[in-house]
Amino acid sequence: MAEHLGQKKPPKMKSGPNEGFNAMGKAIPIHRKKTADLHLKDMGIKDAEDRFRCIAMVSARLEHDDPYGAQHDAMKYLDLTGAYRLMAVLLTGEEA
Repeated sequence: MAEHLGQKKPPKMKSGPNEGFNAMGKAIPIHRKKTADLHLKDMGIKDAEDRFRCIAMVSARLEHDDPYGAQHDAMKYLDLTGAYRLMAVLLTGEEA
């Protein structure tokens, strides 16, 4: 049960000032929204208006530091796994 004792701690992830949980409450860059659009298309949302609306609602909630509201809005279009995937892309997507 205590097999982790005596082992070295793994190094902390080096995330930038606007990545991961640090990105909540800040503006989401356009390159992340474009990547999110591609992910939504891959997840089966073919209507561009639905994709735009979903990204806009979820982004607005994340920019206002409201992850539960973002999850609720995402689940109007996606299942729970898709909602988490969308939020991850919006919070951590890298610039191409």
